[in-house]
Amino acid sequence: MNKYLTYRETDSGNRLCYYILQKEFPHYKALLSVGKIEDALVSMPILGYNLYVNFNGVLRGNLIPNYNNVMDEIKMIMDEMADWFYHNRILIEPKKYNKFKNI
Repeated sequence: MNKYLTYRETDSGNRLCYYILQKEFPHYKALLSVGKIEDALVSMPILGYNLYVNFNGVLRGNLIPNYNNVMDEIKMIMDEMADWFYHNRILIEPKKYNKFKNI
C-alpha cells in the first residue's frame, strides 16, 4: 500500500505549493521546498537534490500531536517522505527534476 500522496494547493499568500500527505493517522503533512526552510520544525533533504521535505502540521491544521516521542516520530516520517518522494516521483520522471539536482 502506498503510505503517502502528493497534492498541490495555494497557500495564504496565493502561491501554488506542493505537499506530501501521510494517508494514515496522524496524517502528517509536509511542504516540498527548493532549499531548506529555516523556521520549519523538521526539514529533511531529498538526497542529491536541492529539495526539502518540511513538516507542515497535520491534515487538520498546523498542529503537533501530544504524546511521548512525537518529535522522533515526525523526524522519521519526514525522512520516509523524502525517500518516498525520491523513489515515487523523481525516479519516475527524472527529467522533470533535473533543474533541482545538486551540482
